[in-house]
Amino acid sequence: MKNWPLRWKIALYAAAFGVVATFAGAATTWLLMRRSEVRGFDRRLTLDAEELFRDIENFGSGWSTNQAAIKEIFVPLALRDRLVEIRGANDEVLYVSPNLSGPIVDDGIADFHTRKIDNRQVRMGTFRKGGLTLFVGADLRELNQLGRDIIFGMIGAIPTVLIVVALGGRWVAGRALGPVEAIRHAAARITPQRLDERLPVPSAEDEIAGLVKVLNDTFERLQRSFEQSIRFSADASHHLKTPLAVLRAGIEELLTDPKSSAEQQTRANALLDQVRHLTSVSENLLLLARADAGRLELKPVEFDFHEVLDGACDDLDTLAKPENISVESALQRPVPILADRFAVSLIVQNLIDNAIKYNRPGGAIRLELRALNGEVELTIANTGQPIPKERVGNIFERFYRVGGQQAGGQGLGLSIARELARAHDGDIVLLRSDSEWTELRLTLPRGMRRP
Repeated sequence: MKNWPLRWKIALYAAAFGVVATFAGAATTWLLMRRSEVRGFDRRLTLDAEELFRDIENFGSGWSTNQAAIKEIFVPLALRDRLVEIRGANDEVLYVSPNLSGPIVDDGIADFHTRKIDNRQVRMGTFRKGGLTLFVGADLRELNQLGRDIIFGMIGAIPTVLIVVALGGRWVAGRALGPVEAIRHAAARITPQRLDERLPVPSAEDEIAGLVKVLNDTFERLQRSFEQSIRFSADASHHLKTPLAVLRAGIEELLTDPKSSAEQQTRANALLDQVRHLTSVSENLLLLARADAGRLELKPVEFDFHEVLDGACDDLDTLAKPENISVESALQRPVPILADRFAVSLIVQNLIDNAIKYNRPGGAIRLELRALNGEVELTIANTGQPIPKERVGNIFERFYRVGGQQAGGQGLGLSIARELARAHDGDIVLLRSDSEWTELRLTLPRGMRRP
């Protein structure tokens, strides 16, 4: 039930409470009606007893004569089916109704009460007048049957209550959650490319409307912050291009100057490396800024993915040889694909650089390429230290390096690779990282949408 729609959860809870309420109502009704019936029962027995005493007093020669010879004729018709026993002043039994197997044992309780006589639950009352004691009892089967009828009637109503409350609860929940559903669909349309979208504010001035206004204000602030961040990254990268190009040209000119000493050449080479590093960071930041803004300009063309991997594998062999890293590959061919060739090449290059950087001397790299179900899957695995579990969720973050500063690089390779993969409606995921292998899988559709 955890994954059920909220409206059905509300309907189910409402139905459950409806059933509980029905049982509670049945119990309360049964108690109240039984109490009322028992009181009515007691009143009828009292009236019948008073009538019997009047008949004895008024029949024939009067009370003094008749009390000595009680007959069936003195018993009112209403008491003929009751349990009746009459005793004299000396506790002698003067009359016992035919439906009693023997005299009633006096339990000493004068008020109406329930007791067991001849294996029957009997409502018993005791009356005294003119030296006579009258025990009157009534079988409670009639009252018990009424209680059972009430209970069975309530139980029989439970399916109807359950259905009506469930359907009613779902209808009410649907009406109540209608604005929430509209808000959910509107929120799903808010993306980095459509940050100007806002949630519809319900016409009713209720809690949901207040929440929507707060969320819209939050989206407004997030949009401004996001746009400022993108603008800063893009502007900084753009404005660094020209100074870096001029600086690089000057250093290269210094390197080609025959008048430069060996020491100057060495320093110039070191500076050129730093300029190249800054240029790479600037270009990567600009690429990420465009990705955040949804402005990556992809140019899909048809090409063989295997050709891209052939060139990457040549570079991989060159980089792996100094570290004595072996390379294994299982590459399906040909694998035609419609995508931006430069972007795909950059993805593959970043994944390979990552596999080299975080490998160990004498380790291994394994590549596997296959096409299935309209997708291309490239798995790149490398040996080396496993990624700690607490850091697995950070490996695609910008400027994050699992090995810290000593790992080298900019910490942007995997971020850029995943952004480019997602721009193609693909993705990069970490499959495993243990003492044997760390595996990353690139998935791309074989035919991306043309612009």
